[in-house]
Amino acid sequence: MTTDPRTPLRPFAAYPSSGAGEEPEPYVVEPFGPGGDTALSGFARSGERGGTVPAPVRPTEAQALQARRRAETTTLDVVPLAPQALPVLSAEQIRAHGGPAGVPGAAQPLSAASTAPQAAPPRRRRRTVAGPVSRPETTTIGPVPEPGKSADRMQRGAYPATRAHPARPGGRARLRSILQGESAPSAPMRAVERLSVSPFAHLRRFGESTTDREARRTLNFALRLAETMFHYGADALDVENAIVAVCATYGVENLEVDITNQSVTINYIADDGADRDDRAPRTREDVLNDPETYTHTVMRVVRSWTDNYAGLGETHQLVAQIADGETPRAEAERRLAEINAKPKPYPRWMVSTATVAAIMALIVGIGGGLTGAAVAGAAWILAQAVATRLAVWRIPEFFSQAAQSGIVTVVALLLSGAGVDLSPALVIAGGIILMLPTTRMVSTMQDAINGFPVTAAGRLLSTAMAFLGLVVGIAGGVSLAGYLGMPPVDVAQNAFSAVHPVVNTVFMLLATGLLAVTMQAKPQHVLSSVLAGLAGLLVYHSGTWLGLGVRLDTAVAAVTTGCVATVLAAWHRVPQLVVAIPALTFLLPGLSIFRGLYTVTVETESYGPGIVGLVNAMATIVALASGVVLGKYLMRPFVGHLNGTGARRNRRR
Repeated sequence: MTTDPRTPLRPFAAYPSSGAGEEPEPYVVEPFGPGGDTALSGFARSGERGGTVPAPVRPTEAQALQARRRAETTTLDVVPLAPQALPVLSAEQIRAHGGPAGVPGAAQPLSAASTAPQAAPPRRRRRTVAGPVSRPETTTIGPVPEPGKSADRMQRGAYPATRAHPARPGGRARLRSILQGESAPSAPMRAVERLSVSPFAHLRRFGESTTDREARRTLNFALRLAETMFHYGADALDVENAIVAVCATYGVENLEVDITNQSVTINYIADDGADRDDRAPRTREDVLNDPETYTHTVMRVVRSWTDNYAGLGETHQLVAQIADGETPRAEAERRLAEINAKPKPYPRWMVSTATVAAIMALIVGIGGGLTGAAVAGAAWILAQAVATRLAVWRIPEFFSQAAQSGIVTVVALLLSGAGVDLSPALVIAGGIILMLPTTRMVSTMQDAINGFPVTAAGRLLSTAMAFLGLVVGIAGGVSLAGYLGMPPVDVAQNAFSAVHPVVNTVFMLLATGLLAVTMQAKPQHVLSSVLAGLAGLLVYHSGTWLGLGVRLDTAVAAVTTGCVATVLAAWHRVPQLVVAIPALTFLLPGLSIFRGLYTVTVETESYGPGIVGLVNAMATIVALASGVVLGKYLMRPFVGHLNGTGARRNRRR
């Protein structure tokens, strides 16, 4: 049976776009696209069983748009303004062009171009070239992780990203790179990287990771440790290094530490679950930009200070043992509590006796004689009694310093006016040396050099107020003695000019050991302070014999003392100031300060010599403080192996 090719087609029922009829069968849903027929060539086919010829099927707009999207490639950059509707063929158009190909008298079928929708003017969009995203470099620190565990990561300093294999710049580009300044780093240096120049440079991780609760406990422990060190007189750099070393050992690394004159603030940025096995390690920028990142901020204010070099040394040794990676946090907390609860090495009566003996040794060492030493000892006993009562009444340090220096000045001037054979200037100078805030002066200079300007400014103001109390007390005592009719004092004396160098060396070393006892240093540290002071005294007297001058001689002696103190402190694994502060006693300009103050307050005819004397005294104090700090930095390359027995074993791998 032959089917008539001109059998009328079913009208619009098979064209869903006309709004009539039903959706086509699944086998004709996607006539366009890859592998699809793009021409209406099969508008009529013979049925296998002699049925009617099915009409060609038109897709819907959604189907055609889906096919076009599938056929698009990545280079397509034409986006239509809005979806276009496909043209609808009427029955006349279908009958006019509905003849099958090859049949005489029949029209040819419509081509794809004839039925294509009318496209609106295209809209161009700018192409964007997606390049690789640069991330800060990371490195693994600590021991090699065990199989199946992820390694802890620490971000290095991230700098602007460059290509892995940059092209060789031409002559003009090279000239421009020379003339232009360096680009700033894209990320600040992390606090943990500062440990590379500290005694805790080779720290060893105790734990792989930490939870939120464990991190908070670590921060609280580090804060108590910092408070203890500040309370015992540590400088800001030692406190910061201790905080970072302890936190990094226990797995808390993203730290920001802010230290002022009397407060410590720690901010921790937690990366929750960043190093799990099912997630790739994240950089610091990823952590900061994550909205789920949480932070902890803890702060402690230190409102009191005390001389306890034994406790400071034990605290430093505790931090070193923690950095070795062999001390759990619970054990470290217990040991810190024991350090704070432990009594000082020497009882109060022993410290008072050592203070009186120290001022007597100082008077003999600068040429005041035995009589002057006895008078100074008696005056200091009275001054100590007054200072103790003022401390019970919670009187500020300014008035305590003024009261003590005033008592020593009045007693020396009154006894000198009464006919006792002594030099009141040297007696007062010995009292000034004993009362000078040497620890704060050295710590102030060290903080300023190490980049802690706020801490240095606060300590400088505190030191200046203590020194001003000295000035007020001496000026008040001199004025009171003058009002009582005491004769003027002969201040035309120079330090160390009236005593033999051997006598000066012996009594200055004795005073150094006694002052170390008053600062509650351990016996082995007292001996180290005496050795450091001996080295400085030998250099000082050698410079005097060579004629180096007072300023240069003082600076060289201070550097020598700082170098020897650094080596001995590293040997004992204690901070440098535990050994260096008592060893600086022989360089303190007590007589220069008194001469300047006396000239300004009493001999008022000419202020010039007095002001020059005070300026020289301040220059000497700055020289000895900065010399000690310089000695510490000069000896740093030679004491690395003394900072811990496990340095080689704990070196980062």
